[in-house]
Amino acid sequence: MGGIEDSATLKRIVFVTVGKTCFDALVKAVDTLEVKQGLFRRGYTHVVLQMGQGTYVPTKSLKKGEDGSLAIDYFTFSSSIADHLRSASLVISHADKLI
Repeated sequence: MGGIEDSATLKRIVFVTVGKTCFDALVKAVDTLEVKQGLFRRGYTHVVLQMGQGTYVPTKSLKKGEDGSLAIDYFTFSSSIADHLRSASLVISHADKLI
């Protein structure tokens, strides 16, 4: 009521993006139990992975569990990731090179 969301329904999304590249190491790292539990402890509820040309397939779970698990979803390509960026509470990405 009054525009304040109930904490039980609040979505805190982590968006992981690797662009068009293959960066399986980043996707695998985020898909580990240790990282997922750490994100959950910090209040995140969902992880969305944009995998690019990678071959690693992360664990998919569309329902946030009560056992401390996150809802996990992934995709390889989207013509626009703008909506994912706007809805994210945290964005994890990488840089190809330092300038």
